Amino acid sequence: MLLSLSLLLLLALTPSSHASILIAGSLNVDTFLPIARFPSPGENLTLLPNCEHLVDVPGGKGMNQAIAACKLQLLGKTATTHGGGRRAAFLGQFGNDAAADILRKSLTEHDVDISLCGTSEHPSGRGYVMLVPKTGEVSAVVSGGSNQHGWDHFDLRVDADDTTKVWSDEQIEEMIASYSLVLLQCEIPHFVNQRLARAAKKRNIPVLLDVGGEDRKLDRALLECCDYLIPNESELERLSSSFSQESDIQQDGEREQLENIQSQLGEGMDVSSITKAVCTLQKNGANHVLVTLGSHGSILFRKNKKQILYQPACTLPSGSSVVDETGAGDCYRAAFAVALLEHCAGDVTNVDDDTLRKCMKFASAAGALAVTKKGAVPSIPSRKEVEELMKSNAREENIQSTTAIPRGGMMKSDENRLDDDFPFMFGSRLNSMKDRRDLLDPSTPMTTPLDFVRRQAAIRGLGCVDFNYPQHFMDYWTPEEAKQALEEVNLVAGAVCLRYPSKFARGAMNHPDPAMRREAIEMTKDAAKVARILGCNEVVVWSAYDGYDYPFQVNYKEKWNQIVSAFQECCDAYPDIKWSLEYKPTDENTRFFTVPSTGAAMLMVKDINRPNMGLTLDMGHMLMSGENPGQSISMVGDKLFGIQLNDGYTRLAAEDGMMFGSIHPSMALEALYQLRINNFRGHLYFDTFPQRTDPIKECEYNIQRVKEFWRAVEMMNEDDIHRIAMEHDALGSLELVNQAFRL
Repeated sequence: MLLSLSLLLLLALTPSSHASILIAGSLNVDTFLPIARFPSPGENLTLLPNCEHLVDVPGGKGMNQAIAACKLQLLGKTATTHGGGRRAAFLGQFGNDAAADILRKSLTEHDVDISLCGTSEHPSGRGYVMLVPKTGEVSAVVSGGSNQHGWDHFDLRVDADDTTKVWSDEQIEEMIASYSLVLLQCEIPHFVNQRLARAAKKRNIPVLLDVGGEDRKLDRALLECCDYLIPNESELERLSSSFSQESDIQQDGEREQLENIQSQLGEGMDVSSITKAVCTLQKNGANHVLVTLGSHGSILFRKNKKQILYQPACTLPSGSSVVDETGAGDCYRAAFAVALLEHCAGDVTNVDDDTLRKCMKFASAAGALAVTKKGAVPSIPSRKEVEELMKSNAREENIQSTTAIPRGGMMKSDENRLDDDFPFMFGSRLNSMKDRRDLLDPSTPMTTPLDFVRRQAAIRGLGCVDFNYPQHFMDYWTPEEAKQALEEVNLVAGAVCLRYPSKFARGAMNHPDPAMRREAIEMTKDAAKVARILGCNEVVVWSAYDGYDYPFQVNYKEKWNQIVSAFQECCDAYPDIKWSLEYKPTDENTRFFTVPSTGAAMLMVKDINRPNMGLTLDMGHMLMSGENPGQSISMVGDKLFGIQLNDGYTRLAAEDGMMFGSIHPSMALEALYQLRINNFRGHLYFDTFPQRTDPIKECEYNIQRVKEFWRAVEMMNEDDIHRIAMEHDALGSLELVNQAFRL
């Protein structure tokens, strides 16, 4: 290895060199050989006439995945985490030939950090890819070259006691400490993967292992260190055959899932044999196993969970066809890693099924697009292309389920929506329908929740209703009657929001009287029962009373722990419900809330430690806390279950409930940008107070305003945003906003 070990270690430990994902693997130059069909044993074939013969095309599993990780990440989500600005780092070995210059140039052009790479005295790895242009099918032979050499600093067989020659476990741990995820493949020596995976495990860094590459057996020690094992069908069969096979793989609850998946796959795939092979691997140390099936989709088998997740393959864009399957699997794996990191903030062990389905869907779209062009690296799609294909597939399938829409009931209210391209459904504060009674005919009743729903149904573009509990129920009507009323006016339920009665003025979940605390918790769980009946799956908890007014009035740790315990009980009792806390810094009822900021709320969610626990952020509350809403949304990430839009002057910490974007338009614009790049999938709720304004027209104005801002966000140039963020360019950020509003 030409680069000294001490210099390489120094580069590895330099903070500015770190990106969010570390990919360790191979890099090759590929030669593509177009043929009419694959040869039989002993048969010689000539290349197809008049077909392009491609030579020295950048590729290799590690390189493909590193470039894909860079192209598919969103800068605002992960790339700035470690200060270097790059979104992926690559650890590999360049050869000593001209091909290495081609590979090095391709990586740097795609903004991959290559500071950890070494240079071997051996030639570059080479791939010889047989391609059938008619079908896009490929088969390849790879010469390892430099990918198999230059790793002496990882090889304990060299001299385990000499840290000038071989890195110690502690040195490898330090090298990877600042990365958020490690992605490995099997085209580099086994001992390299072993040591990297073991170091990542000790540092609690998630590891994904693509088992494609060299035909090798994986030992239990490596399997146990990898959070996700990702084989294709043939690789799964090969790996599992090296262990003693499991016979009884179907437990209670699994059989129906498998039958459902089999019906979707058709006769071309045998789910039972796939499941049996996965069970064998998991019995021998594997954790989550994600099996890719090409055009048949992918199946995720979770460790110690009965749920089996199936994701169909994405439909190709209109006019596209399969050109070359090279690198599609690499693209899928990199995309899954990117999505997992974006959605899970590093904690990939306690991910809910809905989130994993999103990751699989994103990966499926990326893999599908990769087959539409020749070559591995040239075929890698951009983030925008992947999102457009996902949106196109969603429209074609016309599937609106609770999986696709975490909030907003079982389906969108199509007649009330003004266009199908806008991705969100709108809801608005039901109690605002009480305002401006003078605009109605005196004979029109406006005293009950049913009256409010009927008035709100007149809003063009509205799709759902959030109910307060118990305020909007009590003796007015039953949840079943409320659901029927929504159906009659073509609306659905969005969420159920807790509003504790005034008898809880000394606290709800943290009332000093245990009996009152128990009553508040039971009332909260009753709200979940109502949500189930209404057909929505979220309960938003805002307590006007969980806090204090004076120093020394409460025991802060005790009050905090009481709320943590209460939410844990609710989450465990109703695991199908998404519970979200809506914080507020101050209120006329409570001067200091137990949870007064976004940062405190995230600490609360972390302490609760349940996959179905998240946050609902209110724009006005964030402004009252002195926060920038866009930053707060970014901080919360995939734990953002709900968003409430409004604006305000925040004079004397007041909550004004003004119309969206009316006071802080640039902050409103960035808030929507952050919702977009953080893949928010809830509905948009207007928490405004139109006391002096027609509440119908006010809501329609808000809907129009949000759509205008959203279109401006979609037109923003990601390269400009990247440059501005890298340079901390204040004037550039202002001009970016000005340009967005001019469009």
